[in-house]
Amino acid sequence: MPTGARINVKGLAETYRAFGNISEDVQDELRDGLEEVGKPVQALGERYALERIRNMPRSPAWAEMRIGVSKREALVYMVPDNTGRAGRGRGKRKRKNLASLLMNRAMDTAGEDNVDTTARELEKVIDKLSRREGF
Repeated sequence: MPTGARINVKGLAETYRAFGNISEDVQDELRDGLEEVGKPVQALGERYALERIRNMPRSPAWAEMRIGVSKREALVYMVPDNTGRAGRGRGKRKRKNLASLLMNRAMDTAGEDNVDTTARELEKVIDKLSRREGF
């Protein structure tokens, strides 16, 4: 499976654990903040999928993405959103290359195009929680 664009933040896993040691509520707020930071990347990934993949505008539900946060790895990721879509993953796939098209033309580029913005917004989230907790 190809890997997506990564925005590496040194010390994020340690920061995530440290906030968890303070309070589970603070760690949950950090998780929520990480999800919010990923929203612009999600929106851009969806737009890129519709613009850059042939015939995608005819079935726009396939371009929908979702943001997730792995608490264990302090990782924010974007994947195609297949929740609630009847028929996805069943039977013969007509577009066997769709996963690689989504990754290469939409998700990777959306992540790469938002590296600076994502880093700034993540810093704001961590600073806000740090100030509130007296760091």
